Amino acid sequence: MALSFTAPHTGLCDKARFTACLIALALSIAAYWLLNWCAFPLFDDVWRWTREASAIASGITLTAVALLSYWRPHWFQSRFMMGAIGATALAGAASCGAGILLSQSAILIVGASAATVAAGLSNIVVGISCIGLSMRQLGLCATGAYGLAYASRGMFALLPGSINFALFCIAPVAAAVLVARFARPVLNQQYAHGTPAEVALTAPASVLPFGHQFFLALLLFRFIYGFTLTFGETDRTPVLAVGALLPFAVVLAIAAARRKALSPESLFQLSILFSVAGFLIVSIGEDGHRAASVLLSCGTGFFEMFMYYMLIALGTKNPVAALPMLAWGNAMASWGTLLGANFGRLANSFASRPALLAATVALVIFCIVAYILLARKELDFTATLRGITPVSPLVTVQGTDGSALSLEERCRDMSEACGLTAREAEVFGYLARGRNVRFIEEELVVSYNTVKTHVSHIYAKLGVHSHQELIDLVEQGDASRT
Repeated sequence: MALSFTAPHTGLCDKARFTACLIALALSIAAYWLLNWCAFPLFDDVWRWTREASAIASGITLTAVALLSYWRPHWFQSRFMMGAIGATALAGAASCGAGILLSQSAILIVGASAATVAAGLSNIVVGISCIGLSMRQLGLCATGAYGLAYASRGMFALLPGSINFALFCIAPVAAAVLVARFARPVLNQQYAHGTPAEVALTAPASVLPFGHQFFLALLLFRFIYGFTLTFGETDRTPVLAVGALLPFAVVLAIAAARRKALSPESLFQLSILFSVAGFLIVSIGEDGHRAASVLLSCGTGFFEMFMYYMLIALGTKNPVAALPMLAWGNAMASWGTLLGANFGRLANSFASRPALLAATVALVIFCIVAYILLARKELDFTATLRGITPVSPLVTVQGTDGSALSLEERCRDMSEACGLTAREAEVFGYLARGRNVRFIEEELVVSYNTVKTHVSHIYAKLGVHSHQELIDLVEQGDASRT
């Protein structure tokens, strides 16, 4: 099979793209606020635990998307993602409406879960669409979008619940449609170099492990976000801390005035400072709840900016792994929010017992400080981004029919073109995935010398002199070179 190459256009991001990403990200962030401000309080009248059930469904779905896209990214191309967002949003709106009208908890749970999943999938697509922004534009987009979304909360407070619920159902779809043309090339060509799992084998420095401290930080600080949603709530409705707008505006102004890219450490440190200050004031008692809400909202807001900045920056460094990175990050955020929201309600029950409330808050502060001290060497996020080795420009290896070739198909075609024997082709497949001689020896149950002989024959037939040259050759899909 003859091989050809195509690559998407990669010019400078224009104003239209930046504007579309800014608005879409603001819509995506606002959708999560509407979920907690409007939708969940409506659901509570039917079944009190609907929000927990839907949050668990969202966490499970996003975790599954992250793991599946790590191994099977071709399942999640643009058409599937957009169809999934539209279908879950429509099913969520219809089922939620029916569940509320009929007071049927089972129907409502299905609807709330579908709507929450739609918001999560839309968030992933919006993040992918931002790949291609410069780092400075990305910083402005993250801070500006959160500022716009936060400012819109005042407008939502003036609107009837039915309109807010309709906006919640529409926002994820509108956000995804707005940036679909920018997300499509990455979604459709993300497996050009093989799956993220294959890339992690051949170029480990290009993919951030799921257990990295960054993702643990997402879990911890989204716990704080969930706490701020429920702490001091009235009728299970979050407190709107308008005073947090001022610090957000100051940071946005600084980001706009600077010529350099925004520092992720700065956002992370601001998040820590405001969050710790908020928790300290919580321990004072009810008199400090309003000030605590403002400070905690600032802390979680700066962390939201940091989260979007880092997740999209990771995808920009390596588009091949953008989908699993964004999905995993959103999954960690979902689980953290769920745990934090329930902890906030637990703290509310201690309002009449100041000593117990103070002890609970002290425990949270201790955990935050302990985490920072223990993981401080791994919390250099600029170094984390710098350490991600970019894969070569996104290129799709195609057959004569225009379809993208998988790693297995590339190995098969190159084996046939170079005249490899059946056993040599089998060894070649392992080598192409980054496996060494000792691993192949154990897998094929043959001697070390036998594998070395096969490897030397493969190198000679392919015209390469090292394992890395072989991997590079397979990634290029260039059988004609041999």
